[in-house]
Amino acid sequence: MKIEQLEPAVLEETRRVAAELFPWEHDHHAALGAALFPEAHASFMEIRRLDSARFWTARIDGRIAGLAGLYDYRGMPSETWLSWYGLLPVARGRGHGARLLDWIIRTSREEGRAVLRLWTTIEDEYRLAIRLYEKHGFTTEEYPALPGESWRTVVMSLGLNGTTPIPWLSIADRPELGGRLAPLSAARVA
Repeated sequence: MKIEQLEPAVLEETRRVAAELFPWEHDHHAALGAALFPEAHASFMEIRRLDSARFWTARIDGRIAGLAGLYDYRGMPSETWLSWYGLLPVARGRGHGARLLDWIIRTSREEGRAVLRLWTTIEDEYRLAIRLYEKHGFTTEEYPALPGESWRTVVMSLGLNGTTPIPWLSIADRPELGGRLAPLSAARVA
């Protein structure tokens, strides 16, 4: 597996891979664009309170078979968030996922980050990914459901410098989880 920084030449191929991995989501389309062209996606960055969005592709046998991103929230320089992490089914079961996660953890440490976080949902399709995160030392905290959600969302955190991360829910003025926006209330729509 070869890990490469996202480049404009592979943006559309990477978007297709992301769409296959996350068919019910659409935020990755803008996130990938924001990583390459932040000025053109300023509203995406502003709404999510992001300083940066960065992505890498995972190539296997010359083809993009997965991706991983890091989101950095404004005002939280010691933390980074794993985003849009995944491998296509043809690339799974051979240790590539663990190697990609190891690479992300190592990159986050080399950048001087103290905490790596991610959010996911407790559903059968994420069972193996959650197990992988737990094997890598991530701890889990339940996250409150948004109106209309029937699934369980969790925030998983990994201390990168030997300390235990402060729980996400205890951080004052924390932004909403990247890509997870509350539906507009009737009062705000009117």
